[in-house]
Amino acid sequence: MTFRYAGASATGKGHLDTGTDCEDAWRVKANEYGIVACVCDGAGSASRSAEGARCLADAVCEALICELENLDSQTIIGTLAEAIENTRRALAERGPLSDFHATLCGVAMGHDQSVVFHLGDGIVLGTATPDWEDFVVSEPENGDFAETTYFFTLPDWRRHLRIFSVPGKYRSWFLMSDGTASFAVKTAPWRPTSRFLVPIHRYLLNQTNDTECSQALMSTLQSPEADRITADDKTLVWLNDQRQN
Repeated sequence: MTFRYAGASATGKGHLDTGTDCEDAWRVKANEYGIVACVCDGAGSASRSAEGARCLADAVCEALICELENLDSQTIIGTLAEAIENTRRALAERGPLSDFHATLCGVAMGHDQSVVFHLGDGIVLGTATPDWEDFVVSEPENGDFAETTYFFTLPDWRRHLRIFSVPGKYRSWFLMSDGTASFAVKTAPWRPTSRFLVPIHRYLLNQTNDTECSQALMSTLQSPEADRITADDKTLVWLNDQRQN
């Protein structure tokens, strides 16, 4: 397959200490035309946010995989919005939407270009490797107060949904929840770190088994070093177009 991926979600120390589950979710789907990946971060303040995150990631990937043959930011806006709205309606039948708060960050990568979509916090970062100085990043959108953001379950979610096209030279992507972003990227401005993302990328490129790659990511996210930096759940997804290596 031209496109490779690996991903992992690690339960944060805060949830481990209370015996509660990870509220992050990730999903990847691929076909002969490209690959779609989503990372969704459930809000700690919402009682069923893990369920909301899983449902949103599944629905968006299932919808956008059908758009990869003729990928364009304008053509997928309607498909993406419909997938989000359908997820909202399905969850509203199970309980108040506020119980399912979650963010969304993702990318659809075709052979000639990629489309980034983002609602809330988290990071989407694409690089034109091996030139790590040439990158594109979708930054987190936070609310008016500390540690607040926007969710697909809010009434005005459409105002906060960002979608943009990216040239085809960016063939390696990292998607991460805010827990991972706290140590995986630099801020002001947001950019990749030579001590974290670069060695991870090089390691994964040299492996041939994507399952083992995902296990390696999980070990990294579960490390004592990561837990010392943040008690939050941590998700990281890596995508790569093998034609560019």
